[in-house]
Amino acid sequence: MIRQRFKYFRTFHLKMEEERMERKNVAFSVMLPSSKGRKRRVRKKSFTEAVKEKYCMSDPNKIFTSGFVIDIKVTGKPKANDSEAELAYLRNVVLTNSAVGHAGLPNEGLSTLCPNVVDLDLSSNALTDWKDMLTILSNLQCLKFVNLARNLLQNHENVIQSWSTALPQIENLVLNGTYTSWQDVIELSKKIPSLKELHACENEYEDLDHPEDAYKYLQNISCLRLNNNRLRSWEEVWKLKNLPCLESLILSGNPIEHIFYKEKEECKICCPENTGKGESSERDVSMDVQDIVEDIVDDVFRIIHVGGDVMEETESDSEGCQHCDPFSRLNLLCLSETQLNDWTHCEELRKYPALESLRIKDVPLVKDLETDDRRKLLVAQIPSIRILNGSEVTSTEREKSERHYLRYFMDKQHKPDRFHELEAKHGKLEPLMDIDISGGYKEWITVTFIYGDKRYQERVHVVEPIGKLRLMAAQKFALYASLRNFKMFHYACGPHHREDEQTFEELIMQTQSLPISRFDIMDGDEIYVDPAMDGFQNADGSLQYFLITSYITV
Repeated sequence: MIRQRFKYFRTFHLKMEEERMERKNVAFSVMLPSSKGRKRRVRKKSFTEAVKEKYCMSDPNKIFTSGFVIDIKVTGKPKANDSEAELAYLRNVVLTNSAVGHAGLPNEGLSTLCPNVVDLDLSSNALTDWKDMLTILSNLQCLKFVNLARNLLQNHENVIQSWSTALPQIENLVLNGTYTSWQDVIELSKKIPSLKELHACENEYEDLDHPEDAYKYLQNISCLRLNNNRLRSWEEVWKLKNLPCLESLILSGNPIEHIFYKEKEECKICCPENTGKGESSERDVSMDVQDIVEDIVDDVFRIIHVGGDVMEETESDSEGCQHCDPFSRLNLLCLSETQLNDWTHCEELRKYPALESLRIKDVPLVKDLETDDRRKLLVAQIPSIRILNGSEVTSTEREKSERHYLRYFMDKQHKPDRFHELEAKHGKLEPLMDIDISGGYKEWITVTFIYGDKRYQERVHVVEPIGKLRLMAAQKFALYASLRNFKMFHYACGPHHREDEQTFEELIMQTQSLPISRFDIMDGDEIYVDPAMDGFQNADGSLQYFLITSYITV
């Protein structure tokens, strides 16, 4: 009876609590499909509500458990930087699949709730308006990482362009599956000057059109991920050539069909005033002759006082800045699951000045090759690559790969240019002979045990230890009493040995635990047994084979 009353009390109280919360939180709802095909209604929440629901207790003074009411006192975690915010200690906020649909921030913003958040994960929610998203980000001044993946965000009334509050702290932004246009991404980058890593995957980009000065707003980007878009032409990728800090470019899953590299491109960063040859010539004509003379005089004095150091400085200056070469810092490039199907594409990759790490899997170029051929041909084709598909390329592997490359294309009608380079380096190689050695290395082999005039054939497994042969000999020839006092000799006389390999070798006691395959014992070989401890030794310790010779003669 008492238990039933407690159960009734708990059920009634929880029902009242749910009704009270529903009256308090007024929001709209969305229909989501259920597992049985029926649609279920899920109420959208505000960002503030979702944070409180996950990281705060609705009524911290009461907890109901097993029908009993327990009063407790919650002191919470210590305040950060003497802040009075309720969740001042909170650094990481993860609200994945939390039905967050709008900002819903209080008048004082988030300063009294969670002002010190550094990492924010809002992926797979119901956010649809960039205005709500920018409102949340603007109220979190410590943010460095933001994940907004799979929120269908729309730039209503160009709210991104008109947003006046900067987001100076954010360094990593994930926009995968948000379908935010590339133009809006560029506009957003103007508000995030410290952005270093940008994820814009699965947004169905077919082009990367942006203003000529867009590199100014992406000048700190070191890693750009554009996986699984619809980029087909390398002309679109080439529009990123002037990003000064770009080191990693991930393009896997795009239907890219070709690659090129244009050298001596005009540098927009070093020479923004040079827009054409005509303007350059006018600038040269307008230069003051007196300035030219002064420059020459200064150089002469520097040569007199400094000497050879001037030449070194002149040479270094003539190289120009690092931005003059397109993709001057691009170190890692991922082209897996693209549509590359010509070895000339790899020739173009060699021209990228800083490229050392390449990921290229599941492309038509090597898809039909054997696994071993894929890596060797790619290693030989691109000599500048040090890391291929995540594995380091050693000097030994590169040399073997280059020789394999020569033999692979030796009989091909159309040979890549790289073939002639390697042929000049290694010379013309002879084709490898096709030798079948599988018969000599069988999992099960037949050996002949010989003891005096007795011969027995046994079938043994090559992974068995040598000690197994000793037990077999003792069993066949009744040598249990002298199990450790007889010697065994391997005679390599099987059909899988060459004539120069037909020698005797003692199977000493110290090797009893090693597998048979370690001693090159093959099918058809013979094992000679000598029961005498010193039967095959001379006084100087050398072996004599008169007994074995007699065995063979017999």
